[in-house]
Amino acid sequence: MQNNQQASDLAGLAPDHPTDGFVRVRGARENNLRNVDVDVPRDAIVAFTGVSGSGKSSLAFGTIYAEAQRRYFESVAPYARRLIQQGHNPKVELITGLPPAVALQQRRGTPSSRSTVGTVTTLSNSLRMLFSRAGSYPDGAAPLDSDAFSPNTAAGACPECHGLGIAHTVSESSLVPDPSLSIRDGAIAAWPGAWQGKNLRDISPTWATTSTPPGGSCPRSSVTGSSSPTNSPWWR
Repeated sequence: MQNNQQASDLAGLAPDHPTDGFVRVRGARENNLRNVDVDVPRDAIVAFTGVSGSGKSSLAFGTIYAEAQRRYFESVAPYARRLIQQGHNPKVELITGLPPAVALQQRRGTPSSRSTVGTVTTLSNSLRMLFSRAGSYPDGAAPLDSDAFSPNTAAGACPECHGLGIAHTVSESSLVPDPSLSIRDGAIAAWPGAWQGKNLRDISPTWATTSTPPGGSCPRSSVTGSSSPTNSPWWR
């Protein structure tokens, strides 16, 4: 009796059956799903909730999205289909009312200091092409390639910050905030602590007379090896 009822339900959900605004899943058996039947509203934000291991991802990604991708690949030419990484066929009896689908996977990307919303979503590629092809240029100016509108290329990056938005500059005052300190006392702010800093202090006598003089001056020859007796700050 149960099998007859299920067959009747599937017959009523034939592919040409009107979906009336729902994605209808029947007999989902992906991973730990056990013949799950569910109606998901279309054109709405829907959340699958449940404890860990209850099958949320198996239903959303492993069944609904996988079926949408399978149907899309069926419409692609066989030659192009070989060049696209294809997913698996979901274990499900029937899915109707399924629109084209895009999946935002449940994993973090690997953003860098150059990552933006545009680069992560690849929208910046379209914007650069739009500026390059449809933008207006001053009279006499040559059109620019799309790379000229990207901060991550040599053609478009700022020469000062190199596309990072922050220019990192170094000065004597930033390297040695307190010239009254010696090297052993931590005069060089960029030096690390612990054993690595100790190693740097231990080798400093090989390129400087001493690591203990306070701020002020010492002969340049004692630090740089120059024969000039001109005095200069000891850290140079």
